[in-house]
Amino acid sequence: MQKFLFLLSKGFEKAGGATRAMQFAAIAAEQGHPVEIFLIDDAIHWAQMGMAEGIRSTTGEHMKDMLDKLVAQKCPIHVCKACADKRLISPDELIQGAKISTATELVNMMTSPDYKVFTF
Repeated sequence: MQKFLFLLSKGFEKAGGATRAMQFAAIAAEQGHPVEIFLIDDAIHWAQMGMAEGIRSTTGEHMKDMLDKLVAQKCPIHVCKACADKRLISPDELIQGAKISTATELVNMMTSPDYKVFTF
């Protein structure tokens, strides 16, 4: 089965769109699709403990609820190493299921026929 890779770059300034992307990823995971999330740029903050609290889309979905669903489905949440380093975010600040990953890992996933990539 093909894996779904959701690549997010939207941070707080586009929180509604980021929440919708997480909603789509959560729905795909709940439908049984293998889902992975890769957070780059300001989107890496979604993987920081407490940062998703109170964030909603315009249609009412809560970012924390979507992340909780993804964690419950054991979907890997990758956090860009260079992005985290620049923002002084350490691995111990990340939510359960999140890990620091490199650009090389992202490119390997993006270029693999095993993955279908969705960008937000």
